[in-house]
Amino acid sequence: MYGERFEWNQHVQGFLLSGYFYGVLPASVPAGLLAEKYGGSKVVAFATLIPAILNLLMPWASDIHYGVVFALRFLMGFFGAAIYPALHAMIARWVPPSEKGIFVWTMQGGPFGTVVTFTLCGQIISAFGWKAAYYVTSGLILIFYVLWIFLIYDTPDIHPKITKNEKDYIKEQIGTTISKQKVKLPVRAVATSAPFIVLLWAHFANMWGIYFIATNGPKYTLEVLGFNMKSGGSITGLPYVARLGAGILFAAAGDYVRRKNILTLNWIRKIFMLFSHMGPALALIVMTYAGCDAITAIIMLIVALTFNGAACQTSLQNHQDLAPNYAGSLYGIMNTFGSFPGFIIPPIIGALTNERNGVEEWRIMFWISTAVFTSATVLFWFFGSADIQPWNDLNQQKVSTISDEETQMNSIPTTKSYPEQEDDESKVSL
Repeated sequence: MYGERFEWNQHVQGFLLSGYFYGVLPASVPAGLLAEKYGGSKVVAFATLIPAILNLLMPWASDIHYGVVFALRFLMGFFGAAIYPALHAMIARWVPPSEKGIFVWTMQGGPFGTVVTFTLCGQIISAFGWKAAYYVTSGLILIFYVLWIFLIYDTPDIHPKITKNEKDYIKEQIGTTISKQKVKLPVRAVATSAPFIVLLWAHFANMWGIYFIATNGPKYTLEVLGFNMKSGGSITGLPYVARLGAGILFAAAGDYVRRKNILTLNWIRKIFMLFSHMGPALALIVMTYAGCDAITAIIMLIVALTFNGAACQTSLQNHQDLAPNYAGSLYGIMNTFGSFPGFIIPPIIGALTNERNGVEEWRIMFWISTAVFTSATVLFWFFGSADIQPWNDLNQQKVSTISDEETQMNSIPTTKSYPEQEDDESKVSL
């Protein structure tokens, strides 16, 4: 009914699923650099087209060997990893600071898109077989690609349809924080920046929470607590939906407070950290003592990711505050660091539940996750910042200095005057 089936054991299935994430690791940072150098729209287009083509080849690869499937998934992760850093580079050049919360919130639609895709593919597979799911999803991605290349531009300056008033408004709001010159990432300054290092940990904690709560939380309620459901898919989808719904409220609230100058940007970021990171931490504490109460556990999963929707005002946007010139590169670094929970969490859970898969074993994991969230909040409150960093303009200042020196050199007369020549000329004129 569903098409050909493959006798791949759990180890092989896990190996194949991890292929995408292994591809993400080496690609995120170069993607941000490319977006800043050549334009985010081009990078997103390329990062959309290639995975769509690779996805079309998946049924063919499955017939050959699962190793070919892994290779395709690795490449899909490698190219697909470019999308988020490139989008952040574009946001820095397109979006007024007081409206960034809403734009960053739209990027939380990725996990929600996963839920929609799973639901859509379930219907397609039931009707036409599993291979059709790859063809349909690739077709939808290609439609998006065509729309993207015709409608999206790197900056307001080169958009042919934007009005002059809108263009002037965007440029006025963004100000001089974005250089028109192609600037190189000041690696040493970034690596020694305390606000950025703290942000890395905050983003790690955010991704830890998304991976653990949305993926392993439902597994805990179904396998350990024995929650009776016909399908685990509905549990898996609820936290994502809650996060997306709450996210737009947090985004709008933060943007409003910023627009009205009710609080400084530093206070906005730190207060919203209490929601995006401490909220899930507290929900997990409740979950650790819920015991075998599956209903309470499920509610806490939803509450945790509801609060985490505020991340669009904290760890998902703070790099835009620190250095908008390098928003793509910084998010590329963050994306690499944020992918580690996908490799760290499974072996920890495996080690804890190897002998016995019970509430007590999972309670340890909940406390570890609480510690990750809490430490990120405390560190951000003490060392985090929303101030633009001096290294945002570091290379621009160097370029300006070189240009000034060149201007001074060009202003020097090419013919030098010597005293002897002046005397001779004076004699001739007399």
